[in-house]
Amino acid sequence: MIVYVHGLRNWGAVEEYAATLVRAAGDEAVLLYPDDPVLAPFAQLGGRPFDLDAPRLTLRLARTLRALRPEIVHVTDVFPQALVAARLAGVKRVVVTHHTPELPRRDNVAGRIWNRLGWATRPHVIYTSEADRRRDGRPRAHVIELGIDLDRFTRGRPALDGLVVGNVARLAEQKGQRDLIAAAPAVLERHPNARFVVAGGGELRAELEALARPLGERFTFLGERDDVPDLLASFDVFAYPSRFEGLCLAVIEAQAAGVPVVATPVGGIKETVVDGETGRLVPVGDVEALAMAIIAVLDDPDSARRMAETARARVLERFAVERMVAETLALYGIS
Repeated sequence: MIVYVHGLRNWGAVEEYAATLVRAAGDEAVLLYPDDPVLAPFAQLGGRPFDLDAPRLTLRLARTLRALRPEIVHVTDVFPQALVAARLAGVKRVVVTHHTPELPRRDNVAGRIWNRLGWATRPHVIYTSEADRRRDGRPRAHVIELGIDLDRFTRGRPALDGLVVGNVARLAEQKGQRDLIAAAPAVLERHPNARFVVAGGGELRAELEALARPLGERFTFLGERDDVPDLLASFDVFAYPSRFEGLCLAVIEAQAAGVPVVATPVGGIKETVVDGETGRLVPVGDVEALAMAIIAVLDDPDSARRMAETARARVLERFAVERMVAETLALYGIS
């Protein structure tokens, strides 16, 4: 038996990753996850919810794991209490996926202690990019890049008309949409027929909409969408000025869709976007450079198309979800 333990209360790339692995493991898998409405899709996988705020959470998890007697516990993101619980339960093979080593941590004293205790359990660590492994450098490290449903993103049909600079991401400080708004006037001065669209929800939506209001219909927020492949097929540029990332599936999805990418060299993005070869890279927080890179792509669509085609070929070769699943299941055989 493989027990997957998830400790986050949101739904995004990490949760899709967990769901994919649980489905692949089939009857051998049990998923433990926080009891929160946002994680309702996990219930459809036969997952078992737990109270993330319960007193003595670590001991409760340890009792659950001891009763299940798994051969492997895979913690799907850094969740120190789950790592400690697995060891208390006597589980010999413990794996954790460290999606975003660049993520700034602001733990209090208790959080820092738990973090040290979690890593002291010496789990096998999956990094989703070689850049993350080099940055974090923990022992028992393995690189297994994330995978996507390639067919879904290579078959999109344009949902928008005109010249479009697009972004698909959670509306959060991490994703840098403020910089995109700040860069838009320079781009629109050069290409007045262009427009910016951002798909996604998040805590900054009202604030970002207020910042973009002076741009009128030239900068719109679409909210959460379930037709992302079709949106991507509409974009002339995918602009992604993130401040930190893990591997970054959003960029890979855009490349699979054949969209020219302008992004920041954070996390695994610098492995998938090679400046001038598979896209354009700009420094984090450099609004002028971001605007100039977007303009360069729009000015020279033939060059942009060649970069996008090169990027797409690499993505199709490297990022199939079947490869990710096979490599992860093979890792579980480690002695």
